[in-house]
Amino acid sequence: MKKIKVAILGYGNLGKSLEELILKNELFELIGIFSKRRNLKSKFNTSIFNLNNLQIYSNKIDIVFVCQGSYNGVENLSYKLIENFNFVDSFDTHKKLKNYIKRLDKKSKVYGKVCLCAFGWDPGLLSLFRLLFYAISGEKIFSNCFWGEGVSQGHSNAIRQIKGVKNAIQYTVPITKQIEKCRKEFNFFPSEFEKHLRICYVSTFDFANKIQIENEIKNMKNYFQGYETVVHFVNDEEVVKRQKSLSHRGLVISNYKILDKYNTKLEFSLDIQSNPYFTAQVMIMGAMAVSYLVKEKKFGAYSIFDLPTKYFVNFTKKDLNGFLL
Repeated sequence: MKKIKVAILGYGNLGKSLEELILKNELFELIGIFSKRRNLKSKFNTSIFNLNNLQIYSNKIDIVFVCQGSYNGVENLSYKLIENFNFVDSFDTHKKLKNYIKRLDKKSKVYGKVCLCAFGWDPGLLSLFRLLFYAISGEKIFSNCFWGEGVSQGHSNAIRQIKGVKNAIQYTVPITKQIEKCRKEFNFFPSEFEKHLRICYVSTFDFANKIQIENEIKNMKNYFQGYETVVHFVNDEEVVKRQKSLSHRGLVISNYKILDKYNTKLEFSLDIQSNPYFTAQVMIMGAMAVSYLVKEKKFGAYSIFDLPTKYFVNFTKKDLNGFLL
């Protein structure tokens, strides 16, 4: 198979994780990293280019990995990017996804491009299991999903955009008694706000108004609004120390009775030491799917629900059938 030529857009934790994994993957050739930031250096001597020059490379790149935070106006960037590039992103603002994919689908078909949206572990991998559990039940039984305890990169990044904030890290914490209740009780569905709390550690500049910052965090739409949120103001060293560990967890639970007679409990869980490295692995799997879609000229915007699982691997049909044994 001819190597897939890829680029990374953004060089935070996710971009750095992708760089290392791609360089060790024989199916890909990393053309470079594109960023708005100046004076960046790659640990692996990968070429780093100014984001404004990305379009120059449109004929040299097969797929772009979009690694910018969902809070940073990545939607407008994606709408522009699809004019010249196929890409995969891990856009994670759940409430915006429907319109985001709809707009990208329309434009990508005009320009003959493919984009795979919201392809991380959630939304993405856990979304797939929520759908599978729903389909298996045959009775319109939904699942409960829990995130954490772990570091949410998207939420942490959103806090860092607030005026006066120097650095921040945010932990999503599931409420244990709600998990146990979901496991014990049939068809029990607490709201997302009842299942999680959010804990923030924030360092600020000297001029910052901490009361205003805390209020802005707690009322941030699509991120903290509605959740029980605790904000701790700490020194920058404390935040940096906490940022050395980026572990996370996820859990999907479906607990119901078949025909109101047979107890049935389905669970999928993940426990990851590095959120960015695992997200990067999922995105690389998604890039394989994008390469198939491009080859078959199936242009448009896709989510994980639209893809045959065989698109995720470089296997023949015979190889795939081996997994059934």
